[in-house]
Amino acid sequence: MKNRILSTRLTDEQLGLFYLGQVGFIIKYKEKYLCIDPFLTGGVRGVDERGFREFRAPILPEELDFLDYVFCTHDHLDHTDPRTVSGIAAVNKTVKFVIPAPFVDNVVKYGVPREQIIPARDGDVITDGDIVIRPLPSAHEELHQDENGDYCEMGYQINFGDISIYHCGDSTVYDGQAEKVGKVDIAMLPVNGRSYYKLKNNLIGNMTLEEAVLFAKDAEAKLFIPLHIDMFAMNTIPKSYIPAGVDQYNKGMPYHIFTPGERFIFMK
Repeated sequence: MKNRILSTRLTDEQLGLFYLGQVGFIIKYKEKYLCIDPFLTGGVRGVDERGFREFRAPILPEELDFLDYVFCTHDHLDHTDPRTVSGIAAVNKTVKFVIPAPFVDNVVKYGVPREQIIPARDGDVITDGDIVIRPLPSAHEELHQDENGDYCEMGYQINFGDISIYHCGDSTVYDGQAEKVGKVDIAMLPVNGRSYYKLKNNLIGNMTLEEAVLFAKDAEAKLFIPLHIDMFAMNTIPKSYIPAGVDQYNKGMPYHIFTPGERFIFMK
């Protein structure tokens, strides 16, 4: 996968999306490489001893020496994996880790040098040339803040020149969220939902498929990417639900269901 990412040729008006599974992506824009929520360790359920993933990681942390940024949305294993972030830091001394402010100390303990970490707070703007990043609060069933008022779960609205994306990590919909996000070209949203039975098993919930489709509709997204549908058998929905959900709640909206390791090139 590494060679395919590095050798992919793009125009300045294109975005390369490379899917890692669960909610993880590597995004290529011009000669910059950004990664969101990489979870790249652990064995395969039914194949490896104590395996819990449904598929092998399509790329390994030690291969990610070319990344410019790693964004983590919150401090759960499948979004901020200690072995993944420490593995990337071990081979990449220039990559910046954008981490919600409340758990920066945790990521330092995982093995990421503090000087490579950018704390993410609501209202911040991070710029790198014509890439503009805005961290925005996410509600993992609820909005959680630390004693300083900083949000523990964050999504990221990112402009790559004229192309805008929103990746919320894990989130339900809350009042004011759509207004904060505004209009985006690509909406990357979880669809696994929430329920009494999931919460009883400590599986904190997310948007339902209906909510994600309607959120993408409000954002006037040109592409809807449903996430949180493939890593863990006990916390997903059947992928066959997605076409019916889009047809029901926003008929005709473009969407794409990724497979791990897949490349997708987006252009407005």
